Amino acid sequence: MERLKNVAKKKKQTFPLLNTEEAEEIVSELGRALDAHRDWTDKFRTMLVCRTKPNAGDLDDQSSQKTVFGRWYFGKVNPHLRDHPGFPVIGKNSQHMHHMARDLARLIRDGADIKPFQYKAFVKSIDRFRLNLRQLLSEAWYFLRYTDPLTGVMTRTAMQSRLEEERERVRRGGQTCCVGIMDLDHFKRVNDTHGHQAGDKVLQAVAGYVIENLRRYDQVFRYGGEEFVFLLPNSTLALAKGVLDRLRRGVKRQTVKIGGARSLHVSASFGVAELLPDSPVNDSIDRADQALYAAKSAGRNRVHVWPLSENPKGRKK
Repeated sequence: MERLKNVAKKKKQTFPLLNTEEAEEIVSELGRALDAHRDWTDKFRTMLVCRTKPNAGDLDDQSSQKTVFGRWYFGKVNPHLRDHPGFPVIGKNSQHMHHMARDLARLIRDGADIKPFQYKAFVKSIDRFRLNLRQLLSEAWYFLRYTDPLTGVMTRTAMQSRLEEERERVRRGGQTCCVGIMDLDHFKRVNDTHGHQAGDKVLQAVAGYVIENLRRYDQVFRYGGEEFVFLLPNSTLALAKGVLDRLRRGVKRQTVKIGGARSLHVSASFGVAELLPDSPVNDSIDRADQALYAAKSAGRNRVHVWPLSENPKGRKK
């Protein structure tokens, strides 16, 4: 499935939905790869400065595959990392860098001088390689920091900064944007009746459905417990309500397997409000929350829009 759409809005290249263990493994692999590259670079530069005998591997036409990094890159790599769109770029940059290193090593071997432009080009290739590798590492770290490990959606911390960014864009450009809130109906009953592991499976299934069925530029965040916040750019209230109502119907149709032969059907209520350009983002969230209260009070499994025709008397779960 097409996943992790939240991070995709921040970065063109993305990992799929990872659990915490997978993300930590990728961070560890990339960290070791970067350390191996630094070690090779230090030794190669020492050889250039001291004009000592070059390593045989650096003189080889396949030198990019002879280093510790190269053996890792062309060997057993985490499949999520290998499938990342940025991974082949790192390989191409590595080959280019080692091609230039091979030429410099051959000059040292033959007792020839290295021109300044040759060395500068080599240093530039190192910088480019490191930049791409660090970008991949940064993305993996970003995932660990800002993605909820249970559901795969972005966290409340990430939500705040994204809503602030979008509010500023709306303020400057005059576009419309909406904020929605989803709350699973009777979720406490799921936990009390079937246990918290079943509740986790419900959250994972609903979040997975939402991630797969959002529009390309929409985003979803875990707000807390069974609540999720939606950022719906370039949307009027009518359009945003339609998007959330489509999600509501889809959530209701889902069959959630909770272990063994057991399965559940759940529903969700939604509230939606415009993102206010000249007010704190929490004011917009509060309006969407009031609309959610109204949806709960009206019987659940529905979408309500702020402003409300009447104030809800209280929130229901």
